[in-house]
Amino acid sequence: MNVHRRIIWGLSLFIFVGCAEPSLEKGTAQSPDPVLTMLHQGIIELNGSIDELRRHIADLEQMPPVSDPNIQELHGLDLAGWKLHLQQWMLQREHLQFTVNQIQRVRADAREKPRVASEWNNRQQEFLKTLEELSMNRQKLERKRVEVESQVVGQYFR
Repeated sequence: MNVHRRIIWGLSLFIFVGCAEPSLEKGTAQSPDPVLTMLHQGIIELNGSIDELRRHIADLEQMPPVSDPNIQELHGLDLAGWKLHLQQWMLQREHLQFTVNQIQRVRADAREKPRVASEWNNRQQEFLKTLEELSMNRQKLERKRVEVESQVVGQYFR
């Protein structure tokens, strides 16, 4: 999860720098903004990942139940973990979309910069807090899954 945290902090830095850049005057030709391009690419990639993960979750939900309660528990833990992962990706996508909108607001009217920056900073703090909570919940599920899996495999060695 440290990789995700570094990506998010790096993204935050890019966004902050993008918001702090002086706006171009209207009427001048604007080249594609590399930060907006990166954000849009992230949104596109998350859309694809979210769709694929939704299909995977639907497939898992269609699996027939098995008689072994430990296997059933593993299946439930897997499903819960993937659903938390889906929540994380949806949160990230929503945050990128919010960020794009905030940057566009600043580009449209530079006088909005202080208010937009404040809104973004507040939202960024909420985002990081929620992301950390989701990460902690996933880690708990993963630990529980390892415990149950060990019990299942351990049956073969008794």
